[in-house]
Amino acid sequence: MWLPAEPRTPSTRTPSTTGSSTPKGEPPRKILIVGAGIAGIASALSISQELGPYVPDLQITVYERNDVLSTSGGAINLTPVAQRHLDRLGVLDELNRHGSAGGADVDCIELFSSRSGRSLGSIDFTDRCGNGVGGYKGRRVMRIVLSLAMLSVAERTKNISIEFGKKLVRGEDLEDGGKLHFEDGTTAQGDLVLGCDGVHSATRTRWVAPECHSQYTGISFLQSIVDTDALQSKVHFNASAMNISRHGSLLTSYCDRDREQIFLAAIVQFDEQLLSDYRLDNGQDWRTRSAIKRALAEEMRIRFGKSALPCIRELACTHADWILYPVYQVPPNGKWHTDRALLLGDAAHAMPPRDESAAYALDDAILFSRTLARHRYEHPRAAFRAYESLRRDTVQSAFKASRRMWDKNRDMSMLEGRLKEWTLPFHLRHSRDERQAAWEYDASAIKIPDGEGTSAFSSGDEVYSPSGERLYTVEKELKRLGI
Repeated sequence: MWLPAEPRTPSTRTPSTTGSSTPKGEPPRKILIVGAGIAGIASALSISQELGPYVPDLQITVYERNDVLSTSGGAINLTPVAQRHLDRLGVLDELNRHGSAGGADVDCIELFSSRSGRSLGSIDFTDRCGNGVGGYKGRRVMRIVLSLAMLSVAERTKNISIEFGKKLVRGEDLEDGGKLHFEDGTTAQGDLVLGCDGVHSATRTRWVAPECHSQYTGISFLQSIVDTDALQSKVHFNASAMNISRHGSLLTSYCDRDREQIFLAAIVQFDEQLLSDYRLDNGQDWRTRSAIKRALAEEMRIRFGKSALPCIRELACTHADWILYPVYQVPPNGKWHTDRALLLGDAAHAMPPRDESAAYALDDAILFSRTLARHRYEHPRAAFRAYESLRRDTVQSAFKASRRMWDKNRDMSMLEGRLKEWTLPFHLRHSRDERQAAWEYDASAIKIPDGEGTSAFSSGDEVYSPSGERLYTVEKELKRLGI
């Protein structure tokens, strides 16, 4: 139950003479979330924390199109700010309970020239004394392990439920809420809907912004995992490294605490017309799948097989199963919401991944949940607009920076490749403070503009509106809910 910091009595407050401070209605009690990825589960957990104390009968339902959690996506990087957010949501402890699979600690991502083997610098997740930023360093963890940890926390949260096998076919704004229509013929209606269903979001393309489709960036990931003890060459990095070449970049990183496995992700330019030829599907026969795997392995050998780093040469020529993941983006200036539905995470602003990709989804979840709690007595669109006003400029700036960085992974001439190597150390030195500021960013500390009618206060067991009108007593509210 909500306990304000400084309870006040109705008699000490002068009633408002303007309609703008009168509550527009009751706070939202039924919230629907489409997508059980990082953004979706994080939104559910954060809304439970922020809005739950004000709404005893809050119901949050997450709908996932797949029958089980997806295992695709490889390993992701958790920056200091991402780890801080996960700790706030109660996920970090759960992730640590997974033991070695809970991820490898990363003090920095080292950068090397694949051509010469020379160190080019590092992206640090610690300060100059080696301490984590705000108490947190980086971590590389398999996406499925993080998803399982988040799911476990959500399942223990009493006002959150998750339904699998719910493929959205359309949504609609109603006067009293948002309505979802699923492929199995069922529907669901809530006070508001959050579309957290990723870059190819059905919430976006079939409801909020049908004209806004995902776009292929021209860049793809080639990913695999190898056992550390299978390597004969000495590993040239401490925890994680980006190996730069004029044919793309190869990320090499431990992804478990015991350092028994190395996650590989080549960031390469790949023709869109060839994507279908290199995509592995469940319905393919073994000959087709085998041919695709051989072709991808050859692609890796050609791009990185002549590296000056023995470890990279061996990894590029390994017999590992490579999988192609095309990278898509969503234009940053698209529509984010209707009156009843809001897009969050990649559904709203998918951009080429950077070091803090997971952090952006967590930022969205925490910032919006705080905004919703502040604007809880207003129509949902008030919270949507306030959130967008806080978030839009940050996202657009990040999108531009991400595009500039990813353009450097396109195939280059020899001269362009040398120039990239020469200028990278200079760029790293001069952008250090900017990166440190990004690691210290805290969506839980951003000031949220006051909403209309959100400053309800209590006296004893009674809750009043800003104008002094008694909204309800705690005792009566609990009886109404059967608590």
